[in-house]
Amino acid sequence: MRAYALIPARSGSKGLPDKNILPIAGHPLLAYSAAFAARLPVERTILSTDSEAYAAIGRAHGAEAPALRGAKASGDTAMEEDILADLEATLPPLGIPMPDVWVWLKPTCPFRDVAAVEQALAVLRDRPEVDSVRIVSEADARLHVINAEGWLEPLLPIWDPRRSKMRRSEFPRVFQPFNLEVFRHQGWRDRGALFMGQRIHPIVLPRITGLDVDDRDGFEIIKALIESRPRPGVVARHIHLDPA
Repeated sequence: MRAYALIPARSGSKGLPDKNILPIAGHPLLAYSAAFAARLPVERTILSTDSEAYAAIGRAHGAEAPALRGAKASGDTAMEEDILADLEATLPPLGIPMPDVWVWLKPTCPFRDVAAVEQALAVLRDRPEVDSVRIVSEADARLHVINAEGWLEPLLPIWDPRRSKMRRSEFPRVFQPFNLEVFRHQGWRDRGALFMGQRIHPIVLPRITGLDVDDRDGFEIIKALIESRPRPGVVARHIHLDPA
């Protein structure tokens, strides 16, 4: 089973410009994904980017950046299936065969576990009925939305309207699903946007693996955790790059 790691890092973030290469502990953020990929049982680590500057950073940290993304895979509305289509169009002509399995490593989620990815790869190798694996962390189901009148209201209908507070144990366990994905390339070819399929095997990891740089606050929280000295054990276990 041929497996590649993929680091998707477009340069056009508007909420937090250049978030994929912001420095933490002397390294650009995407370097943490490249360092993690180097510990995995994968044949190659591919950086998918629309920026030659990002490509140079990726190469300096051990990733391959064989071609820049096309326009369709680089816009604000581009989705994972657009990136996969772009890779399938560009890699084989360069002599790089497509993998059986992708390990999708968002640069903005730097806290990861090698053993969990090894387990995910073993699941896909040994269980053909499994479409993909998601590494997830537990979340809280007691979410609210702001309604059209500007008031808070529960997101889920199981909230008792006669109560202002409810215990977490009264709700089903829920999980943050975007920490890390491991999926078959053939799934994308067969299903397009439903590339992960419906038989998704979960691996539950600590909540730190769900932290994501989506805005300035998220970046500052993650930066503070990585740069703390001494690093708390839960941080040290999930970071795979030493300070520069």
